[in-house]
Amino acid sequence: MSEHPPVPPGMRYDERRQFLLPQGIVARNLAQHPLFPRPKRNSRAAAFDELAGNTTLGIHLSQMAPGGTKPGHRHVDEAALFVIYGYGYSEMKQADDKEVQRVDWKAGDIISIPSNAWHQHFNGDPDNPTLQLAFKNTRWLRTLFGSRDFVYENDFRFHDRYDDEADYWTRHKELEDGRIDANVLHDLANEPLAPAPDYGELVHMNRYRMGGHYMLDFSIVEMERRGRTRAHRPLAEEALYALSGRFRTWVWDEDGNENLIEWGEGDMLTPPLGVWRRHTTRGHEPARYLLVRNNFLNVALGNPDDPLRTPIPNRYPTVIEPDYSGYEEPI
Repeated sequence: MSEHPPVPPGMRYDERRQFLLPQGIVARNLAQHPLFPRPKRNSRAAAFDELAGNTTLGIHLSQMAPGGTKPGHRHVDEAALFVIYGYGYSEMKQADDKEVQRVDWKAGDIISIPSNAWHQHFNGDPDNPTLQLAFKNTRWLRTLFGSRDFVYENDFRFHDRYDDEADYWTRHKELEDGRIDANVLHDLANEPLAPAPDYGELVHMNRYRMGGHYMLDFSIVEMERRGRTRAHRPLAEEALYALSGRFRTWVWDEDGNENLIEWGEGDMLTPPLGVWRRHTTRGHEPARYLLVRNNFLNVALGNPDDPLRTPIPNRYPTVIEPDYSGYEEPI
């Protein structure tokens, strides 16, 4: 007898991971998205890991029952949680001998999960469930090291990213690269944003470093009525969750593949890696989305930090071989 409901068309079920896995590029209305039981995490869940052929950016939708909790645990991967509905809190600590720190959250907030910090999530509403959308780079780490235990049973502590500081969950400061260092962001739909003319016409944007993460990159982007981004092709897997408004997105490549996708508040779009895309608003109101990228390729290539694209650098050397003519053997 099946332990889960029939799998909807365009989706598959991973028995080992206990995840329902939608396919394609866009997932609609995440607040009402189909969810299957996930006993290992005491939740109901779906995973969007396979959208757009992604292999490095993990995206999980997880619902906690009224008054419920998830098992406390650690993992070395980078992660953050966006709250779609409900409210609650998380307890975290880095060192085993430290007291836990409590972080409260509600719908519209995003919180970072510092790498390998112990944490546990609690639904604060005894009468209604809560729904979280998690972004992680777990799949890339497991592929790189070939081990689940490396991610979940690792004793290393990232004290440089989180060291149980008293102000860790309240600080909010601008960094030299223009990003904002903030480990919790409240009410993303109303976060003040700065003009971003390099990103497009009538576009506003903030970029954030959350949890001290090196690879996961977080941005909030808003376009005014008739706003548009310029065409871009980032060398990164990414997900865009619509916080408000309606969008029209073109995606295309050099092989002649092209699609026009209309999406809006509550939907999530995942353009394929290395494919061109351009976003515009629909309707008469501004539109805003949360953008999350796994920039590990950009980090590995040592490219300048560019929020639009990360081209493969030209590394053809100007020197073909060293000049050994003046070399003398040391005495």
